[in-house]
Amino acid sequence: MSQTSSEATDALPESGEADRHVVEVTVEITAEDGETQTVTKEIESGPTEVTTLKAELGVAEELSLWVIRKNGTKKLLSGHEKHDVRKGDRYQTIIPGGVS
Repeated sequence: MSQTSSEATDALPESGEADRHVVEVTVEITAEDGETQTVTKEIESGPTEVTTLKAELGVAEELSLWVIRKNGTKKLLSGHEKHDVRKGDRYQTIIPGGVS
């Protein structure tokens, strides 16, 4: 049985969603005293608003969030930009007053 072109088109995901899938990432939550807790999360890959990314990672909106690159350098993610979430990404945030 063959599909008509309209049926095939209806089966395609909406624009920008074709490459999105759930990936595993880690978040390093560091207290001001240096104590670090690492948490693994499963979130959708692909371009994501930083404010949405923070919510998915459980990071308060007012806290800074860094992505740790493969070479170990860190890049601050600004609230107005999008970040391309990928499998194995590592993020870091610092919580004033300690890890709860």
